[in-house]
Amino acid sequence: MRDGIKGWKKAGYATEGKLELLEDLIAVNKNDFAALIITEGGAKKLKNCTFVDFRDEAKFKKGHIKGANHVDYSDMFSKPMMEELNKSNSLIIIHDVPAVAGVIAVTLKLMDYPDIYILK
Repeated sequence: MRDGIKGWKKAGYATEGKLELLEDLIAVNKNDFAALIITEGGAKKLKNCTFVDFRDEAKFKKGHIKGANHVDYSDMFSKPMMEELNKSNSLIIIHDVPAVAGVIAVTLKLMDYPDIYILK
């Protein structure tokens, strides 16, 4: 849907937030999940990396990594957000809740974003 998760909910479709879904995504991904974790210093050493902050706007405004793109989690799969993310860049996912960061990272990997990391 063009409006991402918000559009999905507005259309009346169900959403779920279960740990089992994350575990299923990780199993499908077949990667070592721990290998996705990266420090800010490690991320800045990568060539062509983009920090994508999925925390809510208030937390983002309170403090964020310089140059990070802000995407509200509820807008995650909107067409404008997907067009903004470059598949040739390494994406560094930022979120306060590790399970949510994991779902975002693994989902983007399943969508053929090749280099996805989660900021530690």
